[in-house]
Amino acid sequence: MTHTGDIDPRVEGVLTVRLDPLPTANATVAIAQLCEHLTATRTTYPGADLTLRYEIKTRP
Repeated sequence: MTHTGDIDPRVEGVLTVRLDPLPTANATVAIAQLCEHLTATRTTYPGADLTLRYEIKTRP
């Protein structure tokens, strides 16, 4: 999967991957659920002590 987003290291101990919403509401809901599952694994970024957190940006 390739999609645009941002990586935000500002929270100490956390690396947040914030994805842009997908073109359809259904696809965005599906990827948001995947983000929840991935975040729940509490995986650390390789070579660093940063926990990965995944989320979807909210539309303005």
